[in-house]
Amino acid sequence: MLLFSFALCLFQHLSLGAAISLPLSQSFFHAGSTNNTISWEKCGEISGRVFECGRLSVPLDYGNPLVGEASLSILRLLADKDTRRGSLFTNPGGPGVSGTGDYQRERSLDMMEESGGEYDIVSWDIRGVNDTTPQVSCFDSQESADDFWAGSLWYKGVETNSSLRSSFDQHQFYSHVDAEDTRLRALWKRCEERSGNFLPFVGTAANARDVARMSDAIDGSGSEINYWGFSYGSVLGQYIIALFPERLGRVIIDGVVYAPIWGAEPAVDMYNQLLTDTDSAYHGFAALCAQAGPDRCALASNNSTADSILEDIRVLIQTLYDPYGDLDESLARSSSIRLNIFMRLQVPRGTWPALARFLKSQQDLVNAHDGEEITLASLAVSEAYDALHNKETLERHTRVWPYDFYSNYWSIICSDGPDYDGTSTRDMFDTIVEACKLSDTFGPMWPTEGGWPCHHWKTRAVERVTHFSVKPKHPVLILSNEYDSVTSIANAYKILENTFAKGDAGLGIREGYGHCSYSTKSSCLTHVIQNYVRNWTLPEDTMKPCPVNEDLFPQAD
Repeated sequence: MLLFSFALCLFQHLSLGAAISLPLSQSFFHAGSTNNTISWEKCGEISGRVFECGRLSVPLDYGNPLVGEASLSILRLLADKDTRRGSLFTNPGGPGVSGTGDYQRERSLDMMEESGGEYDIVSWDIRGVNDTTPQVSCFDSQESADDFWAGSLWYKGVETNSSLRSSFDQHQFYSHVDAEDTRLRALWKRCEERSGNFLPFVGTAANARDVARMSDAIDGSGSEINYWGFSYGSVLGQYIIALFPERLGRVIIDGVVYAPIWGAEPAVDMYNQLLTDTDSAYHGFAALCAQAGPDRCALASNNSTADSILEDIRVLIQTLYDPYGDLDESLARSSSIRLNIFMRLQVPRGTWPALARFLKSQQDLVNAHDGEEITLASLAVSEAYDALHNKETLERHTRVWPYDFYSNYWSIICSDGPDYDGTSTRDMFDTIVEACKLSDTFGPMWPTEGGWPCHHWKTRAVERVTHFSVKPKHPVLILSNEYDSVTSIANAYKILENTFAKGDAGLGIREGYGHCSYSTKSSCLTHVIQNYVRNWTLPEDTMKPCPVNEDLFPQAD
């Protein structure tokens, strides 16, 4: 789940000069391994570390092999050390983030170090995604996707200066219900026409069974399954635990989504749960900015406090309130300010100083036109106008992703969920209004998270999992940050209380902010991870949260 963190990490890694990709043989894209073995080819390197790629054929439907096959695209980074312990499978999240692309390659290097170098790091494109076939796509090009979403709330965002509490803002908001409902019906029709034959076979249960099949092929039939999953990957991890408790080796779920809700409740209901700790993370951003001072945080002055910085941002959001869409679409409205902050809360390292500079540039634009109408014409002659369009400013969220990303995302989240009896597009709007009670700043977004089209999605996965309380062969490690802005630590506690008996799982907590354990460095948490993967040692219940080992507003070079 958690799409935004990947988008930010992608931006962080765009300048990787040391990454070298090698062309794969043409047969790589057409052949699988029906004999349950994988032929590996070199497929690139980063800083001298060579990656291998392979393919494995698996049944589309494990309950009926005659339906056909899928061909999984797999990436492997061999263990650093001679004392190899096997494969450590990993999923980067989404669902729909590629497990074979540049982002995952960087993460594989990090995971090699964090896990101690004794496991091959194995990732793959889950069903429907990237180079795994069959692929799922609702659009044939970026242009057709942009044309489809043009003018939608999903594209433009929600404009409000009252957190949708005023009758005017609510009237404006609900006036879009019919248009959005028509659009979501049309979306399903597109997806069905282009990928309908494969949609029943891309659910998380099938992806979990694919992990077991890959483990058989790489480490031997019936081998223990080692796995580390992030965000949506934590959901996949819980499915693996539920389906293969007797085969579990080292299993880590990180940035936790609570799987019993994922599969049992309408996807629109998950949005409010995403916002549980978002305001706490937002306050943390402001507090660290004030502490850093004006030399290291552009929003701060010598007398700033967290509350004064948050108030300045609130005023900015209100000033850029654009209920009628009068401003040019390329300009920062209140909705895009909210989204920009929300995205960057998930990946503090390297992005929080940039977020502060972005917000300061907007304040400067507004101050430069005090008393004047803020229009495209007036902004175009402002020196600060470039700040809206430089490389540091994130693209609109619909353009950060390849055009087929959300096809993959929705095909999985909708397929996993329950049948929808009576859920409507109006209910989606009600959910967002309700979310405003949790967060004034982030409740009134038109979110990309969640299964917004699912009530019009006609297909469900051929296998769905609803029971997750099992006895694992070995204990499971759960990782969480104190203030994860999208997957609250409350989810980790729910799993400890409701899924596992005492001693069957342990929780490692890191201080601070960001989404998933890798969002901020902590040598203490690395020690927790290595202790577990080497010895199955779990953190003590009384263990204090691990401290962070980096400054999120560092001194500029």
